Amino acid sequence: MVNLELEALRDAASVKLRVRRLFWWAFFLRVALALMIHFWVANDDMFAPDQSTYHQWGSLVARYWSGDNPVAPESVLPGGRKGYVYVVATIYFLFGFNPILPKLLNCLVGALIVPTVFDVALRMGGSSAAALRAATFATWFPSLVLWSSLNIRDAWIVLVILLICRESLILQERPRLLSLVLLALGIFAIIQLRDYILFAVAGPMVVSFVAWRSRHMVRNLVLGGIVAMGVIYADQSAGANRKLRTFDLEQIHEIRYWNTVGASSQFEQADISTPFKAALSLPKGLPYFLLAPFPWMLGSIRQVLAVPETLFFYWLLPWVLRGICYLVRAHLGSSLMVLLFTAGLTLGYALGEGNAGTAYRHRAQILCFFLIFAAVGLDKRPRRARGPALAPALARTA
Repeated sequence: MVNLELEALRDAASVKLRVRRLFWWAFFLRVALALMIHFWVANDDMFAPDQSTYHQWGSLVARYWSGDNPVAPESVLPGGRKGYVYVVATIYFLFGFNPILPKLLNCLVGALIVPTVFDVALRMGGSSAAALRAATFATWFPSLVLWSSLNIRDAWIVLVILLICRESLILQERPRLLSLVLLALGIFAIIQLRDYILFAVAGPMVVSFVAWRSRHMVRNLVLGGIVAMGVIYADQSAGANRKLRTFDLEQIHEIRYWNTVGASSQFEQADISTPFKAALSLPKGLPYFLLAPFPWMLGSIRQVLAVPETLFFYWLLPWVLRGICYLVRAHLGSSLMVLLFTAGLTLGYALGEGNAGTAYRHRAQILCFFLIFAAVGLDKRPRRARGPALAPALARTA
């Protein structure tokens, strides 16, 4: 028995070494792409037009901090959360106004997604082999690589979401002050980056804490849902001017309308101003959000470049469903938060998206969870030796 335990620990150390190697592969891959796009692509906004926006806003704030600009940034910057603007401004203030610098920092942030995906997959109930496969997917998946190589906030949002899920899973297992602090910082960060995601995270987090290892799952789910709704509406009443009312279907309908009006949009108009109309639009909205761009949508070089990843994602979908079924059946307590969060944000984006490019970018926010589900589903094929046995040893050394 002791020999088996020692062997499991040695194998666990080997797996952790492979995760570290994946991290460095992810980092250098993203750095290489960032440098290639920065120096060799004539139009820096080809993949994300908001790159120049963040550069301009960050430069404006940094010049104000250094005294070169007397105008306060708050008086000229548009509304909305500006957390990433201050990240760019801090880099420019400390190191100079070179747009490659925030891109290189984002490469590091994107690489940190890889070990975090591994840890979340392991704590959700996946085997060591499944967690390692999920981390491998996160290392090489083209959209995750691309969004981590540009001067945009997407990589930060993905990492913060994963960290919130990771610390919540740790706190479900045992109280830890560090995890509680990191969870609070993660929630604060997500509000500063993209505030409407707070509700998509807060509800599943409350529900999962209430339902964790309970014999009265249905009762606690109901109680958790009530608490989550209380958090949402308490926050809304506390800040009347804050644009966090994500359950306002009329507002979502207006946003979708203006996104769909654009000439580059190939999504169809849909009326989602009432719950009934929103429910009717979901059968078409879900495929558009999850599967776009479709082959008949190809109208630009960006959409053509997305085809290989999209086809591979199509191939993963049956394994995603298989992984979800396994987690619900065998590890519902530890995977409940991620399952609810993924479902909630998927439905929300399926209702609100009106542009294929935006849908492709927003899908990256939950893509890591789909990759975890797919990795778990693939692991449920004919068993490999010792894969599941490594998970407890890895969890103890995490």
